[in-house]
Amino acid sequence: MPDEPGAVITPRVQGWLSVDKPVGWSSFQVVARVRKLTRVKKVGHAGTLDPFASGVLVVGVGKEFTRQIETVQSQPKGYCVRMVLGMETDTLDPEGRILSVDEGVATRPLVQQFLEDPSFQRAVLAQWIGDIAQMPPRYSAKKINGVPMYAMARKNQEFEVRPTHVRIDSIEVISTRQGVFPTVDLRIHCGKGTYIRSLVRDIAIALETVGYAQLLVREFIGDYRLADALSVEAIPCVF
Repeated sequence: MPDEPGAVITPRVQGWLSVDKPVGWSSFQVVARVRKLTRVKKVGHAGTLDPFASGVLVVGVGKEFTRQIETVQSQPKGYCVRMVLGMETDTLDPEGRILSVDEGVATRPLVQQFLEDPSFQRAVLAQWIGDIAQMPPRYSAKKINGVPMYAMARKNQEFEVRPTHVRIDSIEVISTRQGVFPTVDLRIHCGKGTYIRSLVRDIAIALETVGYAQLLVREFIGDYRLADALSVEAIPCVF
């Protein structure tokens, strides 16, 4: 039943909400939907997911919970990513403009060895395990003087990208596929602030080629698991 004119509108719920963000939605769109449904002004998410990505987006509803977002953001995270070798985009994801193509990628010795040899895979990936310095993508939400880098990149403005310090706990090869542009599916467990797109870029460089993240799924943040997350369509059912 719609609210009657002049009725006092009260918040419907406050707390934590784990949402399976669909591909094509921004994290802000999910927050806006939750804000509209709950009628709570203070709503925020615990870690941005790019529009091309899907998976766990933890949303804090109400002032008491948005104040604790940093606590959730600092929890370990898990991702699955599909790395395409031999093609580079300016955003390091499928939404960007193609910058370069390595037409000989399928026959490069390091690439072939990585696709076929598990011990070589582990040796290559080991260099990113632990506390590392990482260069964020130019198209990212990281801010310089209060302005997101993606906003400056879209305007072709010049700016310096500085490394950030992150922690990666494990990188596992799930599967590999041969082809004109080979693909590798990886499972990554990491800490706050890790850019999976940057990791894909750097692994490709180590294999003497280029690459980008074609698919990305966040499987968990701390105890919030993808299997327990609500679809966007199911959000109204909890209110």
